[in-house]
Amino acid sequence: MKFIRFWFCLLGVSIFSGCVYHEISNLTPVELPRNSSGFYPVEIIWESNSPTVQPKGIKPVVLVGANIYPMQKLLAADGKWVENRWQTLIPVGPQQNELRYRVKVNWNQSSFGSAPKGNSQITEERTLRIND
Repeated sequence: MKFIRFWFCLLGVSIFSGCVYHEISNLTPVELPRNSSGFYPVEIIWESNSPTVQPKGIKPVVLVGANIYPMQKLLAADGKWVENRWQTLIPVGPQQNELRYRVKVNWNQSSFGSAPKGNSQITEERTLRIND
């Protein structure tokens, strides 16, 4: 009988908590033509269905070696911020033919009865090829 109660409790908790996901979608192309500025865009969409994520606590960054490049929210042509879309420009030297990078999203989420807790998610390494 205890075993059955345990499974009902476990089922109840899993239904109550639902399936929470956080997903980074990379919008950066695999290849870009070399440009005269030497800066290349990295753009993502970060989605989460967790109601505890604090929107002002979302801080995505691009990691290139030991360098960290903060991402900014994307501003649409109408002057409004695009929901969940982030971008930054990364410098690439004239002799470099590729950029290896990762994207990390840090966020805060509310906790019941305590201060917000930090969490993060990181992508696998990506490569952007620069064509002459």
